[in-house]
Amino acid sequence: MNRAKSLLLIGVSAVLLPWSPARAEPPQLGFREAGEGMFEFDTGLLRGRLKLDGTYQGLYPLVHGPSGAELVHAPGVFSFYRVLATNRRHGKNARDWPTQSELLADGAVEVRFAPADEHPLEIVGVHRFAAPGTLDLAIEVAPQCDMPRFELFLSSYFGPGFLASVWVDDSGGGRFVPIDRPPDAQGAYVMYPRDDEAVAMIRDGRWQYPPNPVDWAVGRRLRAPLVIRRDTALGLSAVMMCPPGDCFAVASPWNPASPDAKGYRSVYLSLFGRDLRAGEKAHARCRLLLAEDLSDEQAVELYRDYLAQRKQSP
Repeated sequence: MNRAKSLLLIGVSAVLLPWSPARAEPPQLGFREAGEGMFEFDTGLLRGRLKLDGTYQGLYPLVHGPSGAELVHAPGVFSFYRVLATNRRHGKNARDWPTQSELLADGAVEVRFAPADEHPLEIVGVHRFAAPGTLDLAIEVAPQCDMPRFELFLSSYFGPGFLASVWVDDSGGGRFVPIDRPPDAQGAYVMYPRDDEAVAMIRDGRWQYPPNPVDWAVGRRLRAPLVIRRDTALGLSAVMMCPPGDCFAVASPWNPASPDAKGYRSVYLSLFGRDLRAGEKAHARCRLLLAEDLSDEQAVELYRDYLAQRKQSP
């Protein structure tokens, strides 16, 4: 397979939705309004829907155009999940908070989560296809009270064939390791932190609140926030990445023993990870892409390209 095809980007729990938008218009990078809080897209490589109607919100379905394969399950990818601070969780699931959404002039979609008593901060996200296969998410938060070691926990849920690997530090360099369960591991989930300060945040009590407290296993240190989920049967790799300063940990359940095993095929990004004062605005960025027959080395190259683009952005 030639390089152009191998790096073909098609970038970006519940029941699979038997829904797939018909191609009524020529492929384009922008979203289209499809009802209140709903936005459809068809880039030629991806088609699907961004659901922002106040309940179980995210990007789903997400369909690979050439094969027709459904890649995710609800609530999909780029789903705002937990809002956390030192020994504190603000509200339960951000994916169920009321939202206001707007289609922007360039075809991007802006979503706004207004402050409330249980979550006293404003969150603004902008979803934008940067290319037919590359979906970027830019996030701005503005708390109304001090939030020490603030964290926005972003979730993405893939189909059953997608197995995970993460880029970890290795003797001064980096390499991808599969997120497989060690024989002596407890629980079902593991976090890969950026540094010791990130480990302290993971263990400061923020994850002990019911319902659904999580006792995270702590994995090796990240080389950078770069994680892949591969479906070898489809020949597709879903890659998620952030600038190093925007994401302090990457998390996932252990890979299952077989593709048919039950369980989530999720990726979680722990964003921000710093003290925020009342009224202070902070920003984070994420990218989701999917590539055919992608090697680990090519994934790293794409990540370096992404970082170079971020430096050039205003």
